[in-house]
Amino acid sequence: MITEAQNKTLVNECSKWYDTLTSYCKKVNDLKRELYFFAPGKTDPDTLLGIEHFHNQFHIQLINLHDLKHEIKSHVHEAERYPNIGHRIPHHYIKDKLDLLVSDLDKLENEFHHFVKQ
Repeated sequence: MITEAQNKTLVNECSKWYDTLTSYCKKVNDLKRELYFFAPGKTDPDTLLGIEHFHNQFHIQLINLHDLKHEIKSHVHEAERYPNIGHRIPHHYIKDKLDLLVSDLDKLENEFHHFVKQ
């Protein structure tokens, strides 16, 4: 049996996760703008491949962020609709997905900044 306090804690944690993902959406969009500022006039084939790679990665990661935000919203909706049902396993699964995505995004940001400084 899930207590009201446990359910509220779960929902609050999801809210923090959602806010984290929202900040990462902003960060990825900022990186895209940085790429668009960097790209004009570049003609080196390796640089052009890098520009295409990062453009694609930023697009893919924005989709991943959107999908995980949607999954969190659905999870919260279920937790609020059915507060007495255990949501611990899906909650941990979403947390693992969040941690992996954040790690990937941090790595992508570092790789991108290394690329533009070359």
